[in-house]
Amino acid sequence: MLSLIYVSTVAPGFRTAELEALTERAAAINAANGMTGMLAYNGTHFMQLLEGEAAAVDDTLARISADPRHSGLVVIRRDSRPARECPDWTMRAFLTPLEGAGSATRLAASLPVNFAADSRVIFTSFASLPRVAA
Repeated sequence: MLSLIYVSTVAPGFRTAELEALTERAAAINAANGMTGMLAYNGTHFMQLLEGEAAAVDDTLARISADPRHSGLVVIRRDSRPARECPDWTMRAFLTPLEGAGSATRLAASLPVNFAADSRVIFTSFASLPRVAA
């Protein structure tokens, strides 16, 4: 099972209101390709975890890389995992940080129980960054 995490810079003009439609479309595509994952958005950057067979993940990453809603995509982790970290999520999105003090802790608590320690650190660190309203 390939597990991949990337970050990218959101294109000017992307609005938080677009996140739900983006997530729904990604969930449908991922389900058709046997993939799971999650997306975090802070108004300036996306961070996404993709899980699945290597060919499906690579094809999805190529499609995502060409999407004009973001740029500067950088893969920060690509490795083989024995099991899915988000087995029940074809795609789930989070606005980060959540409101108020302790928001990274609340995000961490909402992650799947079997989320790997390194993934938990990566996403809660991202959730600690200030969110830019869009």
